[in-house]
Amino acid sequence: MYGEILRTLLNRPVQSERDVRYFAFRLAAICFVIAMVADSALQLIAFHGWLNLLRGWAITIVVIALVAYPIGRYVGTTRLEHHRTKLKLNEKNLADSLTGLRNRTSLPIDYDAAPESRRLLILVSLDRFKAVNERYGHVVGDRVLIRAARTIAEELGNLGSIYRTDGTEFAVLAVGYAVAEAKTQVLALLARIEGSNFGTLEKPVCLTASAGIAEAPAATTFTQAFAAADAALESAKATGRSRVCLASEPAAPGIVEGDEVVWSSDLPPPPKRGRSHRS
Repeated sequence: MYGEILRTLLNRPVQSERDVRYFAFRLAAICFVIAMVADSALQLIAFHGWLNLLRGWAITIVVIALVAYPIGRYVGTTRLEHHRTKLKLNEKNLADSLTGLRNRTSLPIDYDAAPESRRLLILVSLDRFKAVNERYGHVVGDRVLIRAARTIAEELGNLGSIYRTDGTEFAVLAVGYAVAEAKTQVLALLARIEGSNFGTLEKPVCLTASAGIAEAPAATTFTQAFAAADAALESAKATGRSRVCLASEPAAPGIVEGDEVVWSSDLPPPPKRGRSHRS
């Protein structure tokens, strides 16, 4: 019983400097109680007067203050450092090694921990990135990915946490934003990507990106939200790329020839052409 009480008092997590002080105080208090009980028991066995009793208690208090509390501070600080090291290792395991963003493993964890009100999942994918690697090589491709990740973080970082979920795919977990507000910022991001040079003056690399946005109301699982956002992203890719689609809206119809969008519902109807097909 007493062992359980001691374990409960001493095994509480130490996660801050305040916890260190509390741990040292608890250890000192436990040592004080044990010392006082032992001293009182000895006095009952061989009582030598109240003066000796008070003197013994004073010595006990001084010893506890000079020994037990500093030891408690040392042990508590050690446990705090262990906790911080563990957090750093966990953060490292949840970070993408190339871009420094959070990785896909951390996305469902953060999704489940986020408030369920006004929760959005946004997927952004770079278009035709395979051609960049084929033309310039993977070293240049990695540099382009890093610059693209930085651009996404600058444009959408205020919405929430940003993740690299796949080779050329990024996700944003937004909380507290309306769909229209998020879509406006994503459109600004796509315009910036399309107008930027992600290479050098000698070897310019131009990109476009597509995006899908899905609302995740209460009781929506991560798998459901991700599937909805992914379907919206696929709609954006299928209807011509460099655009945003919402999971809550049907895909805008359009005519695509090869990789070129010759008409979509966002544009006036095209002139009649010989051969075309819908995508």
